[in-house]
Amino acid sequence: MGKRFLRSIVQEQTNVAAPATVAVDLPVNPLTFLALTIWLERADEDATSAHRYVSDCFTGISDIQVTHKGEQIIQGSLADLTMMAACLTGYTPHGAFLAGLGQRQALTFLLPFTRQPYWPDEGFPATSRGNLRFSMVVADESPGTATAMDWALEAVELIESDPSRYMKYTTNTRALAATGRQRVPLPIGNEIAGVLLFSPATEITATEQSSWGQTKVLIDNVEQYYANSNWEALRADLGMRVHGAHVRFGHMHASDGTAVPTGDELLDLNRPPLQYGWLEFDPLKDGAYLLETQGHANVELDMNSDVSSGTARYLPAELVTVR
Repeated sequence: MGKRFLRSIVQEQTNVAAPATVAVDLPVNPLTFLALTIWLERADEDATSAHRYVSDCFTGISDIQVTHKGEQIIQGSLADLTMMAACLTGYTPHGAFLAGLGQRQALTFLLPFTRQPYWPDEGFPATSRGNLRFSMVVADESPGTATAMDWALEAVELIESDPSRYMKYTTNTRALAATGRQRVPLPIGNEIAGVLLFSPATEITATEQSSWGQTKVLIDNVEQYYANSNWEALRADLGMRVHGAHVRFGHMHASDGTAVPTGDELLDLNRPPLQYGWLEFDPLKDGAYLLETQGHANVELDMNSDVSSGTARYLPAELVTVR
């Protein structure tokens, strides 16, 4: 008999008012991923010609955390975690797209503990009841033109597996006060499969600028992996991880013939993959090129910023060995 998994509902569909923080205990068996589903009631988006497939969900949920005994295992905005899931596993939000007044839209977001869902060797290990918790900060239950937010959470347990490692990814920030070269630290101790980069500078401008204009990787002050790379090329790394990224987050060309299409409809602004890049350290997904940090005094990203304001974010995808 082969291995089995067990999928269960951790939190039944329920309405949430904002501002609020909702939290639940997670199952005790090894976990491969969580599935977060968000329901929203749509306005008449055909009339406004402003379709928002995922943007309203990102606006409504400002922070998500999975903690083990208080330590953050997964942490970030819904937009960042959605992009991280896409880079790690290839999954992007999927659900029904409805645009009529009063219709309900449901989208499901993946929160993986692995680079490959259902992989028996990789996932969060078994723990005791109450040690592993999920929490979510709901900033607005009526984001954008949507209303009446509901949520539910499911977990997939690997009940016959004993994973030896799991993925950890949390948000780091850099408040920008000047242009030019500046360094930010990467965590030391675990191998790193990649780093998700977010630039606060919008890409929809006449002159493209980014906080990660050119980026280096320095290990003990020596250039490694990335001696220097342009932001535009780092987006190519993201594109190799997430095939067809521009059409997988709500990109559309639609009109009922009367409404005038807007930029928000054509590009669904302020959502991934816009403003995101990826530093690749696991191109074969077999661990051959993982960035090793243990034993080094410092491991840093050297960013040559084009902008002097805003907050850059970066999320290292750490591969944690279970001891």
